[in-house]
Amino acid sequence: MVKKIATCYLKIVETLCVILLFLIFLLMVIQVSCRLLSIGQNFTEELARICFCLMVFIGAPLVLAEGADICVDMLVNKLPAGAQKWTNILADLLTGIFALLCIKSLTVLIKANVGVSAVAIPWIKMNWIYTVLLVSFGFLFLVALGKAVALLRNKPDTLDINAEAKALEQKEEKEMDLGI
Repeated sequence: MVKKIATCYLKIVETLCVILLFLIFLLMVIQVSCRLLSIGQNFTEELARICFCLMVFIGAPLVLAEGADICVDMLVNKLPAGAQKWTNILADLLTGIFALLCIKSLTVLIKANVGVSAVAIPWIKMNWIYTVLLVSFGFLFLVALGKAVALLRNKPDTLDINAEAKALEQKEEKEMDLGI
C-alpha cells in the first residue's frame, strides 16, 4: 500500500517536473523572440528562474527515491558490503537531517516574508514558492528516512516508478527480435 502511494506521488512529481521543464523552454523561446523583435518584457526571466527552482526542489525526492542522485561513491564502493550498507544508511540519515534543517529555515523565512511578491511578477507571492519548497523538503525527509529503513531491513532502497513500462518495453523488444 505504501509503495503504491509512493509510486503515485512520484509519478505526479515526474509529470510536474516535465511540465515545468516545458514551461522553462517556452519562456526562453518567448524571451529570445522578444529580444529579436526589440519588445520589452521582464517577466520571462524571473518566471523561468522560479520554475527552475521549483523543478529542482520538487524533483529532489524523486531523484533520491530512484537512486539517481549525484554522489561520489568511489571510496564507498571499495568498502566491504556491511560497511557500504552502514555508510549508505548514514548518508540517508544525514540527508534527512539536512531536509529537517531546511524545513526549519523555511518556516522562519515564510514568517519573515509575509506579503512579499516577486519583483517582475507582483501577483506571485514569494511565500507560495517557499511553501512548495517546504513541502518538497518534507517529502525529501520521508524518502531519506524510508531509504534508511529499507537498508536496515535489507530491502532495496530504490524505487523505479517506471518499472512496469520498462518491462513491457523489454518484452516487446524481445518479441520483435524473435520475429513474433
